[in-house]
Amino acid sequence: MTANDLREMLRVTAAEGSDVVDLAEDAVVERIQRRRIRSRRLAVGGVAVAAAVVVAGTTWVVRPGDGHPPTASGGLPPRIVQSDLDNPSGMEALLRATLTVDASGCVRAGTGQSRITLVWPRGYTVRGDAQSFEILDGPNHVVAKSGTPLDIGGGGVDRFKDTWTGRDCVGGPLWMVGDISPSR
Repeated sequence: MTANDLREMLRVTAAEGSDVVDLAEDAVVERIQRRRIRSRRLAVGGVAVAAAVVVAGTTWVVRPGDGHPPTASGGLPPRIVQSDLDNPSGMEALLRATLTVDASGCVRAGTGQSRITLVWPRGYTVRGDAQSFEILDGPNHVVAKSGTPLDIGGGGVDRFKDTWTGRDCVGGPLWMVGDISPSR
């Protein structure tokens, strides 16, 4: 029921002979308007508080407490770069490496002095922490583990594509991940 509906109902009642209704109509309409204004103020205030919480939380995650970026050993979960393709790369080059996590929490392939950014198929995830983690495929089967020497099929690519995730983990050569198996 809107204020206009209420006003019309009160007018009809007043027309039937009650003088008290005219005074009540103005009071009821004024009360409805005050409640609507208060509800709007509360809604706007709630949105502002929620936005402030999101900004504060994001700032804390990016720069916790002391103003220094967090390190992987400080509790950041490992992260991976994902391509926009659902399947492993069909390229057939071979990369022999061990998976590590850098100071930013990004999973990399370590091949001695070189660190390579791996580009995993869409749907792949990582679980664990910087010291011990696993890479899972779309159906959540473990395909790789940290610290295990691996033969990683696939091949190098020239540049990062805008449709991939994890741009902030890109550093060094890019490798599209294909078939993975423990090194022999």
